[in-house]
Amino acid sequence: MMKTTTIYKIIFTSLLLFGCTKVDLCDESTHPHVVEGFSVTYNWDAVGLSAADAPEKLYFVATRILNTRHMVYQTNKDGQFWVEKSEAEEPDNTPDSGDSETSGGNSGNRENSDTENPDEPTVPEGEYQPDIKLPGGEYFMMAFTDPEYPKVKVKRKDDKGNILKDENGEDIEDEMLDKRVELINLNEFKADEAIPVKQVKMCHQIVEQKDVSKELVNNWKWADLNPGIGYVRDAGRKLLVARRDYLELDAGKNYTQPFDFVSLTQHIDIHFTIQLVADEKGNQLTKEDIRNIYVEMAGVAPEVSLSTGLLNIAELKRTIVEVTDSQLSESTEGEKTTVTLSCKASLEVFGLVGNTDSYTIAGPGVCCIVIYAKTGTDTRAIHAKSNLSRQIKEQEITVETGQVNERKKSKDQAMLKIETPFRIVGLNPEMGSDGVCGWEVVGDIHVEI
Repeated sequence: MMKTTTIYKIIFTSLLLFGCTKVDLCDESTHPHVVEGFSVTYNWDAVGLSAADAPEKLYFVATRILNTRHMVYQTNKDGQFWVEKSEAEEPDNTPDSGDSETSGGNSGNRENSDTENPDEPTVPEGEYQPDIKLPGGEYFMMAFTDPEYPKVKVKRKDDKGNILKDENGEDIEDEMLDKRVELINLNEFKADEAIPVKQVKMCHQIVEQKDVSKELVNNWKWADLNPGIGYVRDAGRKLLVARRDYLELDAGKNYTQPFDFVSLTQHIDIHFTIQLVADEKGNQLTKEDIRNIYVEMAGVAPEVSLSTGLLNIAELKRTIVEVTDSQLSESTEGEKTTVTLSCKASLEVFGLVGNTDSYTIAGPGVCCIVIYAKTGTDTRAIHAKSNLSRQIKEQEITVETGQVNERKKSKDQAMLKIETPFRIVGLNPEMGSDGVCGWEVVGDIHVEI
């Protein structure tokens, strides 16, 4: 009996030691179990980027699965970690001794403390370092692009929306943080270890209905042709994420961990043609009469979980982008010349979802085209709509997960094409031959120049 009891004690003691080493359950203030050095390498090949084209700033997030710890850092594109000066100067600084590194205290900080933009936070000085110290244990980790960088140049305008000029007649531009996509719950995740990493998300920035004209269509008068769906900004560029679902780090060792990036967003190209035809009186719009062309696409998934890639589709949105790519061609039949504009609009969104009904003229999956054309002394807005839900479904741009209000993107790129040309005869649009499957022409508005 004594031998049996002794054997049980040995086994129990061994289990305690194993738990202390692997999952770090003992008193960390006196027994830290720190990894000697942890560094990362970022691989951009899978997304077709060179090191020179890689995002300039990223976030690194690590969550220890057992005896939970949350660590958040900013890094540069070379995988170096940004550490505040006061933090880096402490020689005995370890993640398990209660300092700010344990909770990722540097996560929300920017090193550009000399910025003149009052909207940017003032931050302590710091430096990039090649590695960090982490508690030993089992981890989920991810790295993702900071959506606020690179900064964007914005033309300065007066209260009436007019672009301001300098003394040389050049447009005045300000450099600002990119706000088209926002991070959700990162600071909360850093501060509260009860918040799971799946709650760290990105979302398209919401644009209020009253601000659509000013924010999205260069102050043109805008008609709402698909009411009931909110507006968001298009991301405008590819956003990236790299994940490591399981890593085990042993105390006292050094690690260099590679991260392979994939696209977090979908690039959607929408192709369509506009035909300008003369009417019986010889009236005909020309390419020079077309001031702007905008595409409004409904069915945008506004939010994505960074750790899982799952899309929240409980409330689908719509976005507006300007057509900047159009090819001009002409054809003559009899005495009439038809001018054809082959147009492409590009979206960068987390996911695109269509309607179950591919014939409806409102709701997700509906594409609205708005042409601002000069007609005499004013500018006329000419509208048309097409339901692209069937193509969205056939291409499986996003797929179901089995959970309500949840989908996942299945591809990084897709192309939607409207076969029926949008014909404008004289100054008036015509109904497409396929009805609402092609175009549904709606009323127009006039805007004074």
